Amino acid sequence: MLAEAAIGAVSGLLVAIGGAIKDAPYEGFSFTKFIRSPIIGAIEAPIIANTFKNTHPVLLGMATIATERLTIETYKLIRAQTGDYIPGKFIYGEWGKLK
Repeated sequence: MLAEAAIGAVSGLLVAIGGAIKDAPYEGFSFTKFIRSPIIGAIEAPIIANTFKNTHPVLLGMATIATERLTIETYKLIRAQTGDYIPGKFIYGEWGKLK
């Protein structure tokens, strides 16, 4: 269980680094957004590993990345529909200037 959580945290960390590289120049860096993916990955990877027995570590990492993205993007969609939250990608135009 600890090994699966570590794989999930590393998978989430890779997603967080990629997102920071892609979005930080336009939206700024937020540590709470950055740490969210490794935490969600560490929670979801043991669940995936328990559901699908004898999962290869690489496949577990890839499944964790996919599940983490689904979770976070669904959360952001629900949040955007229920409040005043506007995702950063819609605040900024194509060249990073406020619309």
